[in-house]
Amino acid sequence: MAEQSSASETLWLLDGISDFRTHSEQLITQSRRSIAILTRDLDALVYATPECVQHLSDFVRSSRNAQVQILIKDTKPAIATGHLLVKLAQRLSSKILVRKMTVEPNNKEMGFMLGDTNKLLYKNDDALHRGFFNSAAASEIKSLREEFNYLWEYGELEPEFQVLHV
Repeated sequence: MAEQSSASETLWLLDGISDFRTHSEQLITQSRRSIAILTRDLDALVYATPECVQHLSDFVRSSRNAQVQILIKDTKPAIATGHLLVKLAQRLSSKILVRKMTVEPNNKEMGFMLGDTNKLLYKNDDALHRGFFNSAAASEIKSLREEFNYLWEYGELEPEFQVLHV
């Protein structure tokens, strides 16, 4: 169960799948322009729920400037399961961009979602559902966004995610 930190009103300590689902949806609905996701395998328990996919669909359709960028280390699970978010990205390929990581992040275990310039959902270990959500994390986001942008530059398109329009 999510627990509000005594250090800050905007910081929530998360422990469990339901906490990550709830706060990922909160981050998406509170964001206006950009969402960036760095993940090991596009955690289906969080990102493939119909609610999450619908919120992301609503987000990118809310403004012509809204955009989602997703960096995935291991694309095989998402390909094998027909991940709902990948299907959405195929339909909205100009608004939801997906790349496969070719360079390792500094912390190989972490995963995160950035919303605009101030919202952060962070997994200490992307294989576990423990971490935090902070809706006023501008200082933390700055360094994570720089690392994300660097990894994005070296990321490559996953051919299995591409749709061939005939």
